[in-house]
Parts: sequence; C-alpha cells; structure tokens
Amino acid sequence: MSYERPTFAELQARIDVDLGAFPASLRGPLVAAWARACHGQHGYLDWIAAQASPLTCELEMLSTWGALYGVTRLEAVPAEGAILATGTTGAVVLAGDSFSGPNGLAYEVTEAATITATGARVLVRCQVAGEAGNLSVGQVLTATNPIAGVTGSATVMVGGISGGAELESLDDWRIRVADEWATVVADGGRSGGRAADYRWWAKSAHPSVTGALVQPGALGLGTVLVRPICNALPSRLPTDTVLTDVRDYIAMRAPAGADVRVASPIATPVPIALDLSPVVDSAPTRAAIESALVTAIFANSAEASVLTLAELDAAVATVTSQYERLAPTADIALGPGEIFGLPSLTWV
Repeated sequence: MSYERPTFAELQARIDVDLGAFPASLRGPLVAAWARACHGQHGYLDWIAAQASPLTCELEMLSTWGALYGVTRLEAVPAEGAILATGTTGAVVLAGDSFSGPNGLAYEVTEAATITATGARVLVRCQVAGEAGNLSVGQVLTATNPIAGVTGSATVMVGGISGGAELESLDDWRIRVADEWATVVADGGRSGGRAADYRWWAKSAHPSVTGALVQPGALGLGTVLVRPICNALPSRLPTDTVLTDVRDYIAMRAPAGADVRVASPIATPVPIALDLSPVVDSAPTRAAIESALVTAIFANSAEASVLTLAELDAAVATVTSQYERLAPTADIALGPGEIFGLPSLTWV
C-alpha cells in the first residue's frame, strides 16, 4: 500500500474545512498553526522512514549502519612509490627527508637509503592523501632542503608513485553497506569460501578497487587467485600499492590454510573503428561516444565476459545513429583472468 505525503497547502485546506464552525478571524491563525505542526510531523516521519534502511538513510545514520555490519568508510590513501636518488657514494638519504613533486606536493622518505655508484632506491610517501599524489615513471622530484652528498633532483622509478585514492564516495560506501546487510540477512555472513567473499574483501581493502575476478584452482588444487579491478585507474589495472593492500587485507580474513594469491588482471584491448557522418562528426560527439563506450565496456567485469556488437552499437546509439561501425566485426570474448581495457578508438 503506497502513501503520498500531503503538501502544506493540502493540510491547510483539510484543517480549514474541519474548523469551518470557527469565526473567520480565529480560524485563519489556527489553520496556519495546525497545518505547520502537522506538516512538520509528516516530514519527521518521512525522515524516520528513510533512516530505517542503509539504502536511503543520511550520512550520520549510514555510519551507524556501517558500524553495525562492520563496513567502515574507506579513508583517502596517500600515494607511495620509489624514486632514484643519485649523488656521492656513501651519502645517506634519511627517513623524514622530503622531496617536492611537479604537482607541488611534498613526498616524505619512509626508509633511509645509501647512495651507491648507481644511485639509491628511495621509498617515499605523499604527505597529502588522494589521487593528486600519484606520479608516473620518469617524473622529477626536487629535494625540499639540500641533503649532503645527494643530487637535488630524483626520478620516479618503475611502478610510479601510486595507490593514492580519494575518500570513498558516499554512494560507493552505501552500496557496500547494503551488500553486507543483504549477505548477512540471506546467508548469515561471509563464509570465506565463496567467490563473492573474495570480491568483497578486495573492494574493502582499497578505495580504488571496484571489483575483482576470482579464480579458484587457477594455480593448482586449493588455490584462489584474486585479480582486483580498478575502473578509475589507467587500463583498469591495480597499482603495486593496491595489490599489496588487497593481499594483506585478504590474508587476515581468508580461511585458515587457504592458499590465496593476488595478481593484476590481464587487460585485453578493445579496438573500435567508427565512420561518423560528416553532419555529426565533431569533437563533442566523439567525446560523448568514447564516454558511452567506456561505460559499456566497464560494465563487463565478470569472468569469461563477452562484449557483444549489440552492446557497442547500443552505446554509440545513445549519442548518434549516423555512423558505421567498421571494427570489431564479431563479439569479443575474454579468457581466464582477462578484463576489457580502455577502447582504442579509430575515427575513419
């Protein structure tokens, strides 16, 4: 049975009828006061009803729901990685020394390192949490203060400075709380032996993880191979930091004796060639098509997914129908451990 909350005007009209026997000079103020009180009560009842479910509650109550089911909001994470420092052999970069990145952020050395003839691999962590701290291979950092015997600039090494992520969005947190709520109600909790449990743990380990492939027995009898998927990162692939966090998180929760391995998925490119009609071929149209295709491709996050031509055409059709698809010419199927990478678009 559905219920529609009455508007303030409707409440006024009802109460005015109820107080029809009162003198007009008295009825007006009474109607207004009573209608305001009733309208406030209806609003409060609406608010109470919304708090009764993690799907609709406000942030404060979502924190309560999350605490009840052990699903805390994932905090922002600082980027970490290694830089190559050079200088005089024997010079030392101490823990606590600082470098400034090209993004203007400070990176603190986490472990002392000694310069050799080929330099030193120095581990650093961004002092500000979030995606802004991520740096790619080859970018140059500058020592905040001179370090005796050490060159003033250092280069980001292979693997980059990565893993920086923002505070988990409210919608993503709400989905995780509701997912755990449904699991507890339906199954009594996480058994630790199901693929869904490993996917859940992977998503709970780091805010960059949006899903995971789970392959029981992939590396032998009794093994479970977990491959985190990070839709917001380049090629959807996890960084080394993300893999480490997922590995550590699962190790603390997997059943005793479980042989769990964590590795990056294999990104399969999606080459797409489109011939747009000159009437609609513009930069905004191309950008909108690429965005629609990314959404369609990223929706395929399960083992052995198949990206159909119909899915691709439906995505492009949300932007324009004036095009011809030249590639691909057949559905694209994934193998074990594979995910679809970003589309490689060619405009003919």
